[in-house]
Amino acid sequence: MRACLCTLLLLVFLIGPAQAEELDLFAPEGGPWRLRAEKLIYEADRHTYIAQGRVEIRQGDRRLTADYAEVNEVTKIATLKGNVVLVAGDDIFTGEAGYFNLATRSGEMHQARLFIKQNHFHVNSDLIRKTGENSYYVEKATVTTCDPDHPVWSFSTRKLTVVTGGWAVGQNTFFKLGGVPVLYSPVAVLPVRTARQSGFLMPFFSQNKAGGAVVQLPFYWAINNHSDATFYQNIISGRGYMQGLNLRYRGFRQTIGDFQFTYLSDRREGALTTNRYWASGMADHTWGDWNLRLTLDKVSDANYLKDFNYGYQALNRYSKDLASDFGRNLEQEEVKFRVSSLLASNNFSWANFTAYGRYYDRLLRNDPRPYNRLPGISFSTLMWPVWGPFSVELESSYNHFYQNHGQTGQRLDLHPQLWCQLQPVAGLSLESRAGLRETFFRLDNHIPDGPTGDNLGRTLYDLKVSASSMWSRNYDSASSSTSYRHFIRPEITYWNMPRYDERRYPDFDPFDLGWVTETSRSLPVREGDNPLGAVNTITYGFSSNLLRRSQNPQGQVTVNDIFWFRFTHGVFFNSSSMSLEGGDLPHNRFADFYAESEFYPTRQLTLGLNIGVSPYEEGFNRANIKMVFYDKERRNYLNVSYLYLKDFANQINVATYLDLLRSVKTWITTRHTFFTDKKLETQYGLVFQRQCWGIALSYTDRADDQRIGFSIIFPGIMEKFKQAPTGPYY
Repeated sequence: MRACLCTLLLLVFLIGPAQAEELDLFAPEGGPWRLRAEKLIYEADRHTYIAQGRVEIRQGDRRLTADYAEVNEVTKIATLKGNVVLVAGDDIFTGEAGYFNLATRSGEMHQARLFIKQNHFHVNSDLIRKTGENSYYVEKATVTTCDPDHPVWSFSTRKLTVVTGGWAVGQNTFFKLGGVPVLYSPVAVLPVRTARQSGFLMPFFSQNKAGGAVVQLPFYWAINNHSDATFYQNIISGRGYMQGLNLRYRGFRQTIGDFQFTYLSDRREGALTTNRYWASGMADHTWGDWNLRLTLDKVSDANYLKDFNYGYQALNRYSKDLASDFGRNLEQEEVKFRVSSLLASNNFSWANFTAYGRYYDRLLRNDPRPYNRLPGISFSTLMWPVWGPFSVELESSYNHFYQNHGQTGQRLDLHPQLWCQLQPVAGLSLESRAGLRETFFRLDNHIPDGPTGDNLGRTLYDLKVSASSMWSRNYDSASSSTSYRHFIRPEITYWNMPRYDERRYPDFDPFDLGWVTETSRSLPVREGDNPLGAVNTITYGFSSNLLRRSQNPQGQVTVNDIFWFRFTHGVFFNSSSMSLEGGDLPHNRFADFYAESEFYPTRQLTLGLNIGVSPYEEGFNRANIKMVFYDKERRNYLNVSYLYLKDFANQINVATYLDLLRSVKTWITTRHTFFTDKKLETQYGLVFQRQCWGIALSYTDRADDQRIGFSIIFPGIMEKFKQAPTGPYY
């Protein structure tokens, strides 16, 4: 019995010193500081706690650890030695020895390192002082976002102040590559976070055959939480200095705006004009039930977008950004009518009201002058049931057509329609529509050989009768939760709209003259077309869909398209239609056989095909073939398309972006026309990116210009967004 008791006492004495002791020091604002160590001693004469072995001093998410510590109860200063580590949130401050004032949360560390996790920011120095809750002062510091032991690049500065969530400002700073100084600056300012903040962005360098060397140095200004601005300083050796500005804002209820402006006094000989500029952008606002949409696109000359479609403010890049934010984009570079518009709309429970203005900027003098719509108003109702299968609907619009020279005037269009929808037997649907279109024109200014009279009127009717059916069949699998459904929908439609003398009316809108273009003259009339006159035809065909119904791992039901196909053909009872250019456009009695299809064999792959084949000896009149592969997880993208329009287009387009390796990405785009057997434009890009640095190279080959672009990437340094601008934009 006595032997057992001695053994138990011996175990207690052996284990006791290894158990941690813990106590509360004091409780300032932010919660109590607690001290924990393997051994704690209190010296009353010095009012000091002495802690040895696995020392930890903690307050909330702040934690100090060391091998040895002394904490003065009066001054609240902790002196630490051996493997000292301060953890504050995601930031880590380490050293061999130091002291900290637990009340003011300040102190200093010797043989120290500071690591700020947000953008992998490292600071090394013999002495780092923590001057406040989120601020530091450093002497003879080395700064990098690379591995601090072997940095590919770094900044060496004599004095450095750091504010986490803000800036690091250094004095007498050298920029080093592989430890070799390559650049000196008396003052350097670096961001210490990845959130929105003011500062210089990465410069962009380019060499253009048509413009010379280009250097773009942007400065980003985070104005407040809802708006920012970027100033683009562009030096173009062969043209002069270009100033750019980009303004963005975000507000409540989907309020958003993004505008950019550039100006250059061009000194290059042969330029269409000396003063060259581009103003563009979009805005969406919501006030109650009203939605406002603005699009701005105003350019100085026809060659501006071609000459400067590179860098941060390139049309291709900016238009993609706008499409991502607003769901619409700007006209492409080849379009020589730039369109600015303002639209305000309100959707009622029974109708839609829209007021708008549309301004066309004509860039080529040989092109016809378009009519600006300032203002325009449209009012459309939903179908109102009136009796049995009958419903009524109204479409109406008013436009004031304006241009600086020539004919101007106004147009009021009223189009009431009577609908009848029947299902006489199961599986058969009948639908008919009869409309009366009254159009009133008022001419404010006449032109020679134009319509005479100030007030003109036009009365037209339109008739559409269609019959359709829907058949479906399910294919279920007993061994899995996946099932398939196949639809087939045959349809036949008769269209009738009278011909009228288009020379009697002003050509405010091309659809006042006709409704078909040369490239679509032999196509059957289909749902979605908007014919106005000279239509007397039957269109028939069928569409087919294959859907897959399955369950995801979470048990949710998903429905995906597998295959879609539509075939149409038609017979015309007249020999010509009214063309958009005015006058008759002859066509065959039998329309082209037209087929459209899309196939989705996997979630990453889409195959599409549209073809038009003449029933006569003309052969193929059109073909549009596409293949799109997009692997979202691996960020690989491939788009190959071929377009053929007889006598108009014969072109192949390829765009690809490949994430080849973790550090290597590449993209290629090319457009080639077989009419002249020439490449319209080819772009190549290569991005090599490691942990803390990267290089982006681009080359553009055009018929009238060749461009080389170069940009250095330092993640977390001099960046506006988390992702560097390395996509296929240049």
